[in-house]
Amino acid sequence: NNLFGLDIDDRAAQLAYFGVMMKARQYDRRLLTRGIQPHIYAFAESNTITTAPLHDMGITLSQDEYDTAVKQVLRLLDELRDAKEYGSILPVTPCDWDLLRRFAVPRTEDEGGQQLLGIHGEQIAAPLLQRLINIGEALSQQYDVVVTNPPYMAVSNAGAKVNDYVKKNFPDSKADLFAVFIERCGQMAKKNGYQAMITQHAWMFLSSFEKLREKMMLTETVNMAHLGARAFEEIGGEVVQTTTFVRCMSHITGYKGTYCRLVEPTSQNGKKKMFLAGENRFCICQDEFVKIPRKRIGYWVSDALLKQFQLPPLSNYADTRRGLQTGNAGRFVRNWYETDVHKVELSLTGDARVSTKKWILFNSGGSFRRWYGNILNTVNWENNGLEIKSTGKAIIPSEERYFDEVVSWNKISSGQMSVRYQPCGIIPGDASPFLHSVR
Repeated sequence: NNLFGLDIDDRAAQLAYFGVMMKARQYDRRLLTRGIQPHIYAFAESNTITTAPLHDMGITLSQDEYDTAVKQVLRLLDELRDAKEYGSILPVTPCDWDLLRRFAVPRTEDEGGQQLLGIHGEQIAAPLLQRLINIGEALSQQYDVVVTNPPYMAVSNAGAKVNDYVKKNFPDSKADLFAVFIERCGQMAKKNGYQAMITQHAWMFLSSFEKLREKMMLTETVNMAHLGARAFEEIGGEVVQTTTFVRCMSHITGYKGTYCRLVEPTSQNGKKKMFLAGENRFCICQDEFVKIPRKRIGYWVSDALLKQFQLPPLSNYADTRRGLQTGNAGRFVRNWYETDVHKVELSLTGDARVSTKKWILFNSGGSFRRWYGNILNTVNWENNGLEIKSTGKAIIPSEERYFDEVVSWNKISSGQMSVRYQPCGIIPGDASPFLHSVR
């Protein structure tokens, strides 16, 4: 009586139905003979039902009941058009569901007791309408607990209808279907009810989900297990990075949620052990996230770092830039000792900008190192990079800042950030972003 489930995939709904029935039979051996039916449904569409069969339904209703039922049925049919494409993100207007079930019974005999032929298709339409009523009731209700593992897919890949629908109805979460379901499932939960989901963790950090995060902060995160990559043995690689969370549909001032940071273990079993051991747990009030730019969910951020976010931004003092990407490092980049020393510009001054030498010192990142160093490469910048530019494959941002005195760091790093001084006369590479003072 208390479990409801929906899926656009028929087989998934059948498996869930079977699982619930087998679990229920553990408690009641006569379950299968008592006619009990779980509220688990595969989505159906109203596209094939016309208004003609409705005239031969609802004969046991009074005229007022009949008029009300027809009005609500027509609205339901409109709302569930193409429902198999939209799934649970469709909202349905609450109806008198018992009345609609009494309506969705076809007339089988005329007033003289003769069998009707069902020429209007009511014999076929009635079972489908009954199924749509069940689906509509499940979609229109609010629940004490809403649980799901939603689909992960960019909305732009979901088809024109879904794309247009999501942009119109879920503008704050339109980037991905999992984010749409975060918002939709929050709507389906009662006040003080719970929402439990496993999703990709992109919504916690990306700027495209900032408005969604603002909405979510109106309710409370009870707890979160931030799983990261490789949370499931059957899914390898870094592409699917997940987080699982429980939220309460209310706001409690000062409430501190519990966050488990399990991103470092590289296996499902490693994450399980860390979780059960109670390691890497953080308790923080989500109001603190407002202090972080774009309200990102930085639950592990220290109090000292949170205070730094209250200071003027770095952009007031310095500008960050991206370096040169040659488009063919094997052709244009060499270690300094691989080149003719007479063709390398070794001057660490601004004069290197007008150098006639072929090879210019090139900062292309490197291993972890603090303060200074890692200038091991040179790049072919003869005639102001003419050969590199002629390929049409190079990315050359911020050329006016090449050869300047800057501070650089590695673009890719799995450890701590290390910042290094880069004197004049060097071209920064794509793997070595940099900042310079604002003049």
